Amino acid sequence: MYRQRIGIDLGTANTVFVVNGTEVVLDQPSVIALQATKTKKKVIAVGDAARLMLGKTPQSIEAVSPLREGVIANFEMAERMIDAFFHVAVPVTKFFKPSVIVCVPFGATAVEKRAIQQTILAAGAKRVGLIEEPMAAAIGANLPVFSPQGSMIVDIGGGTTEVAILSLGGIVCASSLRLGGHHFDRIIADTVRKKRELIVGLPTAERIKLEVVTAAEDLDENPEAVRSMQINGIGSRNGMPKSVTVTSDHFKSSIASLTSTIESEIRSVLDKAPPDLAADIYVAGITLTGGGALLRDLPRVLSARLGIIVSIAENPRYSVALGAGLAADSEKRFSHCIQYGI
Repeated sequence: MYRQRIGIDLGTANTVFVVNGTEVVLDQPSVIALQATKTKKKVIAVGDAARLMLGKTPQSIEAVSPLREGVIANFEMAERMIDAFFHVAVPVTKFFKPSVIVCVPFGATAVEKRAIQQTILAAGAKRVGLIEEPMAAAIGANLPVFSPQGSMIVDIGGGTTEVAILSLGGIVCASSLRLGGHHFDRIIADTVRKKRELIVGLPTAERIKLEVVTAAEDLDENPEAVRSMQINGIGSRNGMPKSVTVTSDHFKSSIASLTSTIESEIRSVLDKAPPDLAADIYVAGITLTGGGALLRDLPRVLSARLGIIVSIAENPRYSVALGAGLAADSEKRFSHCIQYGI
């Protein structure tokens, strides 16, 4: 049975394909690896296999992420990566080409939107509609987007954080912050270098983020919240391999500054909202989605700072993709949210 309607979350960190509204058929890192030959560059790996090559390739192999901050930075690489994902996830032949709904960051330029659209078309889609990430995230998080009651979504992705207030099937006010999980990873790596004199790669920084780092600011009062782990890397002073132990305390100040930035963006969007919608948000609360929402203690800290209940969506990593999948599966219902001609 051919799957004709596909929702795609083309993320900086991961690319996710959803069919039949809610069925995730592909979830792979947005990474591609190519090997240079005398005449051309040959794709040797995409997704998980390519991600393992990051920072470890010889000169003849290039492993890169063709997306930056939610938009395409390298058109050719992105096209080849998406084409490979299409062949894994869905059947594409000259007789069958699927209809696709793909997410774009709020405020993306016409050039950026066109690049995404053309890349998906070149990979084998029949037609491509675009839906803004905050709307897709809200749909995937099962928020009442068609209700006159206001809903607020904060989607912390790999390259961007999207903050939006929605009502009556549309985005009332929103902003896109060039801050996401990858920025967290870079700041964690910088902190390790400064405080522990160890140079680590971004994959190691991501492990530290998931296992050790917390948004909590009261670590002195809650010692049980402090975690530690041993990591390996290169000494920043002598360039020799070594092992050190890092704890949650090492990242307290750097993570606090990132949390403050997200808090400020939420306040900014709330300031733009009509008073009645802002009152709705105070009652209904704020919903976090995206992989960055899984940062330990983040909802509790934001809730304490803002004085508003902050909760995480049921399936935060897939909220955007599921929203795109539902929009693709029920195009007529969500037609006012989808843009085709750029």
